[in-house]
Amino acid sequence: MKKVILFAVIALMGTAVNAQKFGHINSNDLMAAMPETKKAQAKMQKMQDSLNVSYADLIKEYNEKDSIIRTDSGKWTPAKKDIKFKEYSDLRESIQNYSTAAQQYLQQEEQKLYEPIRRIVTEAIQAVAKTNGYTYVFAAEALYVSPASDDILPLVKKYLKIPDAPPGK
Repeated sequence: MKKVILFAVIALMGTAVNAQKFGHINSNDLMAAMPETKKAQAKMQKMQDSLNVSYADLIKEYNEKDSIIRTDSGKWTPAKKDIKFKEYSDLRESIQNYSTAAQQYLQQEEQKLYEPIRRIVTEAIQAVAKTNGYTYVFAAEALYVSPASDDILPLVKKYLKIPDAPPGK
């Protein structure tokens, strides 16, 4: 009798060890729902708008120089023509450099703003997984086929105290 009980206990322990709980989450949906993301988006938009104003000023100056060259260059001496075309060429290069630098700046700022948010998301997912006994949590946006799993997005939102969006939003 003791052998049967011992065998049953060992069998139950073996199935308990093999029992794995799977979850999945769309972290992009989670980030989109976070107030921190909305603040970061607003900051990024403000930076973008500021850079666009400066870019528009450069384009305006370029267009003005282009117009002057088209209408007046026939009257200029060769020396003045060389100087004006050099200014025009330099301005075009300056616009290209500004555009490249602005893109790089925005990418760096976006990375700085979103890295703490990504860290919060990762830590929250790990905490919810541990608390709720999930062995694996998959990124839903990266899977085409997966074993049956629970969507833990509502649990993580609750953990982060993010209210559910009203229907239709």
